[in-house]
Amino acid sequence: MTLLYHYMLLISALSALLVGVASAWRNSQTATGWLFGVAMTVVAGWLYGFSKYFQPMNEADGLFWAQVTLSLGIMATPFLFHSMCALAGQMRFLRWWIIAAYVLSAALTTLVWKGVLIDGLRQVPHMDHYLRYNRTWYLLLSAHIVFWQFAGVVVLLREARCAVGYKRVQLIYFISAWFVVFLTTNSIIIPLEYGWNILPFGFFLLPINFGFVTYVMAKARLADFNVAVARVLLHSLTLVIAIGLCLLAVVGMRVVAPGFMQPEQIVFTVILVAAIGLVLAVTLPAWLPRAERHMEQRLFAARYGYQDALTSIGKTLNRLPDIDQLLTTLVTAIQSQMQLRRAAIFIQDPLTGEYRLQVQAGLIPAGQAPVLTEDAAIIRWLREHRETLVRDELPRRVPGRIARDLTSNLNQLHVAVCVPMIVDERLIGIIALEEKLSDEMFFDGDVRLLETLAAEVALTVRYRRMQEEFLRKNKLAELGTVAAGVAHEIRNPLASIRTFAQLLPEKMDDPEFKNEFSQLVLKDVDRITKVVETMLAFARPAQVTVSDYPVGDLVDEALLLVQPRVKSKRIELVKEFRSQPVLRVDKQQVLQVLLNLLNNAIDVLPEHGQIRVIAGHRPLESTSDGEVRDFAFIEVADNGPGIPAALRHRVFDPFFTTKKEGTGLGLSISQKIIRDHGGNISVTSTEGQGTSFRVNLPVASS
Repeated sequence: MTLLYHYMLLISALSALLVGVASAWRNSQTATGWLFGVAMTVVAGWLYGFSKYFQPMNEADGLFWAQVTLSLGIMATPFLFHSMCALAGQMRFLRWWIIAAYVLSAALTTLVWKGVLIDGLRQVPHMDHYLRYNRTWYLLLSAHIVFWQFAGVVVLLREARCAVGYKRVQLIYFISAWFVVFLTTNSIIIPLEYGWNILPFGFFLLPINFGFVTYVMAKARLADFNVAVARVLLHSLTLVIAIGLCLLAVVGMRVVAPGFMQPEQIVFTVILVAAIGLVLAVTLPAWLPRAERHMEQRLFAARYGYQDALTSIGKTLNRLPDIDQLLTTLVTAIQSQMQLRRAAIFIQDPLTGEYRLQVQAGLIPAGQAPVLTEDAAIIRWLREHRETLVRDELPRRVPGRIARDLTSNLNQLHVAVCVPMIVDERLIGIIALEEKLSDEMFFDGDVRLLETLAAEVALTVRYRRMQEEFLRKNKLAELGTVAAGVAHEIRNPLASIRTFAQLLPEKMDDPEFKNEFSQLVLKDVDRITKVVETMLAFARPAQVTVSDYPVGDLVDEALLLVQPRVKSKRIELVKEFRSQPVLRVDKQQVLQVLLNLLNNAIDVLPEHGQIRVIAGHRPLESTSDGEVRDFAFIEVADNGPGIPAALRHRVFDPFFTTKKEGTGLGLSISQKIIRDHGGNISVTSTEGQGTSFRVNLPVASS
């Protein structure tokens, strides 16, 4: 068994050395990294020397290694205290205490090599040999080792009370790691001099503990402490189960074969543990994440509720009608759920390439919102690395000059975190966040959730931009058709006005002529004005403006715009208003839908065809969310050739068209507009008899 402890200590020594190297490398810009690296290197030497207590050797060699080991243990203490002071940022304030720790360590080390502290070697259970101390000096030695470590912890605790964000979490992690290491080493070794022979089980846990320390000192983005607690509990439970199964098997073998406690039994136990470890290694990845999440929800439900809330909000973003509303909903949810001082979203201007503030929520800073150019430090970094930028992580992840530029940009924006919105390798926007109101750091789970939301929003923004471009092109196509008809429509009134202007000098004294033609001219001018105003309103840039409109007014305005085309083909237009429900809609978007349906009907009809436009209420119906609502309908029907059955199911597909010069976007965009208003659009058609499109829209609440 002593040989097993010997090898475990060698593994622990190697682990401590790796901790020192990792800490110095990841924190090379700070004194803390180098000091802690030296401290852990000394600890590694002490562990290597301590392994010699479990290895047979003659008394002279044993005494030499005992002096080396004790000297390294004494010197590790001031290095650890110095590292703790540096981690707390208190080196200058506590410099005399640090000097005192080194001086006392030097004095005690001198006493070790002068033979004052050590009286020789002795036999101890679980070891091949161990030191016999001079009891007069042993209390001072023990006090030196314990006092400076606890003094360092007090310094860290005081700093943790005032620290915020990453620093506070790092200090809590470090204190927890130190406490576990202290319990598994010094609390077992110090009592040995007084005959308390505690089984040195802690040496088996040291590599795990040192891995934890490495995570604290080398990781730039830490998991939430509560997540770590949940993981430790879960892994501890798994370990207890594994050990319990092993012990149960061993006890069973003792019952079956009492004389089985021989070397072969050890082989059996090792094989059993290896088999269980293999099974756990295969099965853990499948159920461990779910188990961790379940435990976090049970233990810390109040804290993790916002993650579920934000995840559910991310799934509903596609249902929002426009980009501004989508971004406003997202930024408000992030700010309120995560309890941030402020949240903002910057979107790239497609023309200038600049990133401008689009929406924000929370405590709005005074002054004009800054604009980020494409060569700004933040933009360059996010484009290159495509990952979240966290201000607290900069000292450990980014070289000094670049870190200063990035910090300057972050301070200019008044934010602590920037999450990139990337689509097709392009940075289209940034989710920028200030600190939490609680001053907690942004944990690894927070960042992963934000990155998922940013990816979803980036895709949605790109889709909505493409959709808006399709709407604009479709509207221009409709406008061109309408404009041709309007030109024809105003030609006749202009001709009558021109005739009046030509005859006026000759008929100046004819009261009847003047009266009759004056009224005719005014009527024609009003007609032209109404047609032009309606066309201009339709051509105006789309801005979502929802108001209440009677369904008849919307139909009349659409019919006015297509009247010239209807007349030119001598189409019979039948209008039937069964009732006048009021719709709460965006007028321009609904007009675009009606114009598209009417123009499609006109296109397919021959001369002297017929279009029927019917509007009114329809029976109550349940929506997809189970709510019963009152709907109105507008039906546009023609007696044209109809749509072939093989093509009928494709009429709403983007880019599907049977026209030579059609875009195939009209009906797909119309369907999207109606769905955004909470309604639906359907088609029925019979070949040779005609086609009917029916638009159903919810009636405005009274």
